[in-house]
Amino acid sequence: MATSMAALSRRLSRALISNSKPKPTHLNPLVSAPFSTTTTIDDSDLEGPDSFLSDSESVSSQSSPSNKSNQKRAFQDPVLENGVDAGVYKAVIVGRVGQKPVQKQLKNGLTLTMLSVGTGGIRNNRRPLENESPREYAERSAIQWHRVCVYPERLGAIVMKNAVPGSILYLDGNLETKIFTDPISGIVRRIREISIRQNGRVVFLGEAQAGDGRVPTQAELRGLVY
Repeated sequence: MATSMAALSRRLSRALISNSKPKPTHLNPLVSAPFSTTTTIDDSDLEGPDSFLSDSESVSSQSSPSNKSNQKRAFQDPVLENGVDAGVYKAVIVGRVGQKPVQKQLKNGLTLTMLSVGTGGIRNNRRPLENESPREYAERSAIQWHRVCVYPERLGAIVMKNAVPGSILYLDGNLETKIFTDPISGIVRRIREISIRQNGRVVFLGEAQAGDGRVPTQAELRGLVY
C-alpha cells in the first residue's frame, strides 16, 4: 500500500514539473522571449493589419488609390498668350441714350447696331456739395460717353426701334478695344467700346420724359463719333 502511494505521488510530481516547463521559443516568440532592446523579431512571424483581409480585399485596397487618382480629372484654367490669365473684362452701366442708334453692314454680311450711352451728370439737380471746389464740381457733373455695339441682329433691331435719345438703358457687355486706320487721316486709332454679344444684356428702364430727365443737347453730343 505504501509503495503504491509513493509511485502515485511520483507520477503527479513528474506531471506537474512537465507542465510547468516553458514551451520552445520558436512556437510563441512573443510570450517566451525576455524583454530586451536588443531582441529582434522577424517580420514574417508577426501578422500585420493586412493579414486579416482576404487576398481579393487586399488587392482591391492596394489598387483603390490608383483608381481614385485615375478618376480625378486634371483641371487647368485656360491661360492666354504670354501667361496672362483670362480675368474679368465686363462692363455694367446704366445711362441715357445719346444719339439715335445707327446700323452698319460688316464685311462678313452681319449687321452691327451702334449707339452712345452717357453716364454721370445727366440729372437736372446737380447741386454743389459742401466744401466742393468748382473744378471738382465740374468733374463730377461731366457726362461720360460710352460707345456701345450690339452684335446680335434681333437684339439690334429692338434697340433701333425702342432706343430713342434720352431713354434709360441697362447694359451688360464685354470691354473690347477696336484698332483701325482712319481712312481720311491714315492714323491708327484705338477705340474702347462695350460689346453686347450673345452673353450680353440690354434692358429698357425708362423713356425720355420731361419730369425725370431730358434729351441731351447738341452741345453735349459734340465730338461724339462712332
